[in-house]
Amino acid sequence: MPTLYIQKTANALRGVSTVVDNHQKPLYILDGKHGLRQDSFVLYTLSGDVLGEIKQMSLGLSPSYQLFQNQEPIADLKKIWGVWHEFVYVTHFNWLIIGDLTQNQYRIVYHTQTIMQVKPVMISTGTAFQLTISDDADLIPCILIAAVLNRWAYSQPKAFLRKVGLTLRPNS
Repeated sequence: MPTLYIQKTANALRGVSTVVDNHQKPLYILDGKHGLRQDSFVLYTLSGDVLGEIKQMSLGLSPSYQLFQNQEPIADLKKIWGVWHEFVYVTHFNWLIIGDLTQNQYRIVYHTQTIMQVKPVMISTGTAFQLTISDDADLIPCILIAAVLNRWAYSQPKAFLRKVGLTLRPNS
């Protein structure tokens, strides 16, 4: 059960993050392109080989993304609006992502099995997102999904307000 960390550094603001292990040894490079349309993240080995990619396919309140591995589409991410919470569904894998997406505390489940759990943590180099992945075979899709969900969290108005310490409720 590998535990990885996506570091939040100054380079992350420019779209580049490092994925490290428990000993903070760099394992992968995560490069992202952000904008109003066609966001994408590419996962590289340290030698520069592409391992996978996730691309935005549609805009709107519920943007959809497509996952690629070996330049072949392997799954789609779709946001589903529920009564109490929003959910993200990963087609072809039949994964459901549940939790607090704006605070980056969520898990990916398949039936009753947890595929990945994510939470923000402090490490010696600063803030990071801890990814606990149950199977090595799911490593690439899980890292790419976490990258997109982290991006969604920072593009949500509520997350921004929480970050700067504002509240949506009037004082009583």
